[in-house]
Amino acid sequence: MELVRGLTWGRGTADLCRPWPRPDRDIRLRLVGGLAVSRSGQALPAKEVGSRKARLLLALLAVDRGRLVTVDRIVDVLWGDRVPRRPAENVATLVSRLRGVLGRPAVLGGRAGYRLGELVRVDLSDAAELVAEAEARLAGGEPASALAAARPAVEMLAGGEVLADEPDAPWAEPARATHGMLLRRARHTAAEAALRIGDSQAARAAAETAAAADPMDEVAHRTLMRAHVAAGEPARALAVYERLRVTLAGELGVDPASPTRELHLAILRGSLNRRPARPDRDPPRTVLSLHGTR
Repeated sequence: MELVRGLTWGRGTADLCRPWPRPDRDIRLRLVGGLAVSRSGQALPAKEVGSRKARLLLALLAVDRGRLVTVDRIVDVLWGDRVPRRPAENVATLVSRLRGVLGRPAVLGGRAGYRLGELVRVDLSDAAELVAEAEARLAGGEPASALAAARPAVEMLAGGEVLADEPDAPWAEPARATHGMLLRRARHTAAEAALRIGDSQAARAAAETAAAADPMDEVAHRTLMRAHVAAGEPARALAVYERLRVTLAGELGVDPASPTRELHLAILRGSLNRRPARPDRDPPRTVLSLHGTR
């Protein structure tokens, strides 16, 4: 049976008598910072994962996690205008080699296309789950639990751009947009949760990082202002507001939004509650998947 299976899926002659790897239930793909593959907690060297095209195929399937990627699209990404004589067979060979390393259930599909198996974890998907949990915990009045979920999400997402080793890959842009939005939400939630449990230092650190990443992020600036007030430094909060006001005026020709101006006024009057009853929020946000907006 193993011999037939090897012939069917195009395994090399040296591998015909070797069984398929046992399905591994802890295969993880990292897209943030560049593709990395681990199995049972151990990082796999790039050469062990496969050729550059095999790794590129794995990255494409990870970006499109949960969807079938057609063979035509795979061929376009891997070869562009230099299509091989038998493209479908070339793709099948790459898939076979990936299965030989990661286990057959890692990549599912056939002639119609391929997708990652359910046992393969992708960092963006894991981070999205953590962010959603953190936001739900915060909304439910559990800031400590929210912070416990938001912190690992931030750590997971803050390691660089998605597929930084493939900067000219347009097919990765939806995942990059999702990554940016998830990181923003994770930082917002971490800062707000820290503020609500009285940890103004952690709140300031998270909010400052978010504000530095986007100098026009008003939610981050409002949280930072409130964190400075909670730490007994209202002058620094006012300086944050002024910096934001100047940036918005210079870049967009607008004033800060009403909630930001109202917060500024409350700080000037000394009437800001140091322990907010509810988290600060953006206007209703767009829900993102790895494939972009929906």
